[in-house]
Amino acid sequence: MDVGNISGWYPELVGRRQTEDNADMAIFQVERFKQLPSHPDEVWQGDLIRTPAWVTGEGKPYRALMPLWVAVKDDRVFPGAICKPHERNLGMAVEALVNFACDDAVGGYRPGRIEVRDAALAEHLDGLFGDADITISHVEELDALDRIKLDMARHMLGKEPSPSPLDGEGVTLERMHAFAEAAAAFYRAAPWQYLTNIDLLEIEKPDAPAGMSFATVLGAGGAMFGLGLYDTAQDSYRIGEDTMSDEMESEIRHRMWQMSFGPITDLPTYDPDLWEDHDLPVVGDEAYPYAWSIRPSSANGISGDTTSGDMTSGGGGSGGRQIKRPNAGELSYLEGILRAMAETTEQEIDTGRWRKKVQTFDGPIKFTLALPGLLDPPQHDELAQHGVMPDRRAMERMSAQMQRYFDEHPAKDMDEAKAMIQQQFVGKGPNDIDCPPRTPLEEAQELCYQAFETRGRRCVQLARQALEICSDCADACVILAEYAAGAETKLEFYTQGIAAGERALGQETFKNDVGHFWGILQTRPYMRSRLGLAQTLEQLGRLDEAVAHYSELLRLNPLDNQSVRYLLLPRLLELGRDSEAARFMKESQDEPSANWTYTRALLAYRLGGDSAMARKELHKAVKVNPFVIDCLSDDSETRRIPDSYSPGSPEEA
Repeated sequence: MDVGNISGWYPELVGRRQTEDNADMAIFQVERFKQLPSHPDEVWQGDLIRTPAWVTGEGKPYRALMPLWVAVKDDRVFPGAICKPHERNLGMAVEALVNFACDDAVGGYRPGRIEVRDAALAEHLDGLFGDADITISHVEELDALDRIKLDMARHMLGKEPSPSPLDGEGVTLERMHAFAEAAAAFYRAAPWQYLTNIDLLEIEKPDAPAGMSFATVLGAGGAMFGLGLYDTAQDSYRIGEDTMSDEMESEIRHRMWQMSFGPITDLPTYDPDLWEDHDLPVVGDEAYPYAWSIRPSSANGISGDTTSGDMTSGGGGSGGRQIKRPNAGELSYLEGILRAMAETTEQEIDTGRWRKKVQTFDGPIKFTLALPGLLDPPQHDELAQHGVMPDRRAMERMSAQMQRYFDEHPAKDMDEAKAMIQQQFVGKGPNDIDCPPRTPLEEAQELCYQAFETRGRRCVQLARQALEICSDCADACVILAEYAAGAETKLEFYTQGIAAGERALGQETFKNDVGHFWGILQTRPYMRSRLGLAQTLEQLGRLDEAVAHYSELLRLNPLDNQSVRYLLLPRLLELGRDSEAARFMKESQDEPSANWTYTRALLAYRLGGDSAMARKELHKAVKVNPFVIDCLSDDSETRRIPDSYSPGSPEEA
């Protein structure tokens, strides 16, 4: 179809504005239209359409409206003037229709039939042109018009639009309404308060569609909310492994599903129309649901178009893949999971297995849900097989056992101490050593060490048990803070941890052991609480308070086993406390790292301008790591922070 060169005409529409209606001119135009020669076999399709691109920066995002008419047999297209949503009126469509007909270059006649999707527009046109020997029809399927809309979307988005939810086999508007209700209930319930993306949820009953037998709740990290769904437990573990090949990752992603929430501007092209046209339920501006899966482009029976760029709502599509939307059965199953999780309580989660009967569009479904990590907590070897490295804090358990042993069996000299270590500890694991806790605090701390050795909801359970045994267990508060969903809740737990640590250590420790705090095993839970509090304050933008806590941590432990200096120094610079930052660097031990040398160069410039000293410090920094300059001057890509690096390397930069 000749669309009048869409790539040329669309940009010109941006500057066009609709003028005030002139009643006499409108009557003249309508009568002129009626006098045009008739093409009784021609069909024109038209609608007031939303343009694909979002307009932002003017308050609430919106998509502009535009009348669009298509001559089906004559292969011609005519767009009208664009406007904002609140400026919508049927006269725009009429004006564009008349201009189309009266323009000899593209029209010059009146059609025998006009088809529109809007019932009100059909009634309005019938009132105007009903006596002009034109059939005015209200129809839902406007194939020619929809093809033009698709072509316009491809041009404006620079890629193939994702399929509509209604492209899923058997999916109707009524089904989408039921799914939207379930998604809204799930979002309001916020199960990410209790579960993280490492808590694997097994859907034991009913039988699941392909790729939906296991799930993880997304949202505890505050970045993406929703559900990740997997075909096997192994898939859920492997998708996060750094060592997994691209081929294997692609294979797993082709088996999994995702249901994520985001703003309406993150939805694929056709999804917003459903919510805006049919008032589907939604909790808030950031809570529009999007269910999808990736399939290889060569797969058979896949609805949807090949993507050529990044997908919205965390889609991550790429060339050679297709976005698949759920069919009727898959959507009903998703609806059921969402409703079941929305009705699940924290107490039920902690049982490890629970049942829910929920009503879906296809009728009631009975779900049996389980958390394998609670029912049968994985051991070290199993976690290691999945690439889960042990928490370094768990290694303190052996030190605590050795300390208790030597408290009960003091060594006479170093030789005897070595012999006792060889006999009692070498070659043994923490569970093989008979050094039981002696006090409620030690018993609670032992549970925390066990929590450090596991992950997910099991950690939370162990931390709560620890606090029931002893409210002075700071590490239990640290664990609860780490698994809390929001910054304010984290702040509360870390504050409790500091108070618990102060009670456990006593005032004498803070008087007598300043300067080597970390060397005392019992102080570490307190230090972890205070560091967590400082980082949470920083996250909340309360930088001055964070700096005060960082400074106190360094006062207690100048050896800085927690690497606090790398957190304190940037915050001082961010706050403009340059002189304080320079004094801190002078008093601290110098180190030949890129972090330190480039900061020193920046400080020299900020305190003395483009001076010989600043240039000298910059020259030193470049010698330490020249790659930093490239990183600072190139903002074309977002780099992932590496897990490890060597001095002077691009990874360090």
